[in-house]
Parts: sequence; C-alpha cells; structure tokens
Amino acid sequence: MIDLSLSSPSHIIFTLICIAIIIFLPRFFVNKDAKSKNILIYMIISLILINQGMDFYREGIMDQWKLGLPLHLCDFSCAAVILYFITKRREFFLFAFFAGISGAGMAILTPDVLYAFPHIDYLRHMIGHSMILLGVTYAMIIDNQRPQLKDVHRVLFVLTIILLLMYPINNFLGSPANYWYVIDKPPGFNVTNLMREAPYHMIDIYILAVIVCYAIYAPYFLKDKLSKK
Repeated sequence: MIDLSLSSPSHIIFTLICIAIIIFLPRFFVNKDAKSKNILIYMIISLILINQGMDFYREGIMDQWKLGLPLHLCDFSCAAVILYFITKRREFFLFAFFAGISGAGMAILTPDVLYAFPHIDYLRHMIGHSMILLGVTYAMIIDNQRPQLKDVHRVLFVLTIILLLMYPINNFLGSPANYWYVIDKPPGFNVTNLMREAPYHMIDIYILAVIVCYAIYAPYFLKDKLSKK
C-alpha cells in the first residue's frame, strides 16, 4: 500500500480524469433521448449508493458503527443529488450545488484517506465524490439549472442550521464520532492543516465555506451583470 501524496502523479492524473468526466460527460447526453439520459442518471445513483454502502461497511461495520452513519456533509449532498433526480425539485439541486461543489470538490482535491491509488478506499472516495459533482453538472448542463444570488443566502442558512445540529449529535454519539469534523480536523493533508487547532478550526472552516459559496456563485453574478450591458 502506498501512502497518499497530493503531489503524486497517480493522484494528479486520477483527479484530472474525474474532473474531465464531471465537466464533459453530461455534454454527450444533451441531445440524447430520455432513455439515454435515464441510463446516466441510474449510473450516477447506483455508484452513489454503492459508495455509501461500502463506506458504511468499511467504517461502520469493520471499524465502529458510529463512524459509518450517513451524517457527513457529502452524505447530505449524495441525498440531495438522488432526491433531485427523483423529484426534479430545484431546492435539492441548490443544496447539491453549493454543498457538493464546496465539499465534494475539496474532497477530490485533498482526499481524507491514508492510501493512494489503486487502494479501494482511494477509489471509493474519488468515485463517490465525483458522482456528486457529476449529478450537479448533469442538472446544470442537461436540465439548465442554475442558482440565483438569493439562493446563496438560503443554502448558507440551511447549512448553518445543520452545522449547529452536528454538535449535539456528535456529543450524543460520543467518541469517535466526528461528523462535519466539528470535534477535530479531518485526517490527512488538507486545507484545515493551515487553520487553528480544534475547536477553533470550525470558525475558520465556516468563514472559508461562506467565501467559497459566494465564489462559486461569482461567475453567474458576472455573467448576469455583463448580459445587462
């Protein structure tokens, strides 16, 4: 087993492949019939569910059940993607858009796994988070979904409420539960290594999350401004 290094060629190449699939795969289905689009949807949902099942098995059964509950931010994003495909409700797209791009995007760039490609934990992590983002780009490219400025405020409000709920949930579950990483920083080398130590790291994470959500919306804001000229 090879220890994960963010600068390793295998991680960089695999990350670029994931990003290419996320961006370009939905474009091949724009002019396809409904059956073809449904096949892509079923593939995304299936891979999400398989990843969730493997996550629960490897952490919740092989380790401790407290670690395998679907309570992390990306678990909520997975649920939002699936619910969007089932209902086509815009609210689920918006949650997956902001929480998915910020959370799953960071997870792909800086995986919180110990071992590199081709370890099963690495593959599961990368593919599972890529499916969240693929679900988002599907909605954007094929269903023409997009956020509005007011949606940034609304999603941040919802995320704040869920974040506050994570504190009593983690306290109720007890160690080693660390959902949303409110108790301690995530393992591995990631952006939280540059932040203050727990519990003050959550203040830094929250500030970063707000900045990232508005940054994600910035291209739409600029596009709308330019289209009015």
